[in-house]
Amino acid sequence: MQKGMEIKKNKHFEHIRAFSVLAVITIHTMYSALLQFGEGALVAEKILYRCVMNMMWWAVPCFLMMTGSLLLDSNRKVPLKKLYRKYILRMLLVLLIFGGAFSWMELFFDSRTLELRQILQVAYNVLTGNTWAHMWYIYCLLGLYVLLPMYKIFADYASDEQLKYILAILFLFESIFRLLKLLEINLGFYCHINTIYPFWLLMGAAWNRGMFKYDKKINIALVMVSSGILIFTTVLWEGFGVPLSSLFGYDSVLVVIQSIGLFALFNSMNIENKLDQVLSEIGEKSFGIYLIHMVIINLAYKLFKFNPFAVGFVMGGIILVIVNLALSYIMVTIMKHLPGIKKII
Repeated sequence: MQKGMEIKKNKHFEHIRAFSVLAVITIHTMYSALLQFGEGALVAEKILYRCVMNMMWWAVPCFLMMTGSLLLDSNRKVPLKKLYRKYILRMLLVLLIFGGAFSWMELFFDSRTLELRQILQVAYNVLTGNTWAHMWYIYCLLGLYVLLPMYKIFADYASDEQLKYILAILFLFESIFRLLKLLEINLGFYCHINTIYPFWLLMGAAWNRGMFKYDKKINIALVMVSSGILIFTTVLWEGFGVPLSSLFGYDSVLVVIQSIGLFALFNSMNIENKLDQVLSEIGEKSFGIYLIHMVIINLAYKLFKFNPFAVGFVMGGIILVIVNLALSYIMVTIMKHLPGIKKII
């Protein structure tokens, strides 16, 4: 998905981008359906949608690990001038153009009017992060980019032992300690890096050093066990009201285990011929697809009032995901021929 950097042509990474953007579309299709139409859905329908969603949290960690693997490669130099003029400026333009457009669309959905005076509200919404929810990832990338020189020092000069220590500390404070919320315990201790995202970025550097390239059977076991627990706890949470929400999200211990296992498995897959071509095409356009896919979802749910629970919730969700991927791909392909826009997607 990340196009804010020069992408090393890595077939496995292109495939992972394709799998990951499909997972993101699935998450947002299911979550948006629950937000819009969940009150009229059966409990079994909501449990299934939640289970599918909570099985897909690995997507963003995989994107960030690829970003870390590429940008924190010791052979890649990123001077400050290039960092700001190429990477950070590109993400700011994405926020201005796409974040602004999405914010304006939301104002239209609410008021059914488009007025020039809404421009100030749009600008304020982009500044405060009050655009469509999936744009959080762009703000996240900007936060990682501005501290990239620090992460580069870690990746380039830390010993394996030091890098493992940094990762262990981040995992402890930003994932393990979050489990204490299940017991309603709030620790007084804290780490001054207070999100999980630097952990995922530095895991990309760890991948470059071969730190978690375990045996394939181990990775399969990690994925199977973590995924099984995610499904079981989702049923308890959604179906029986057990307060287990801390187990879901990018900082979840289960998601960390699942994401690491899947990332290694994806990198070990050998996909050839037509499927390779399809996945590579989707992967190459994954950043643009990520930006655009919520347009299809919001049009379907908010404008055309498409309710997947009313037409067969399984097929309705699957059809919308597939149609969304196809339409987003077509739209991005067209936009890649537009001056200016093609350089940022």
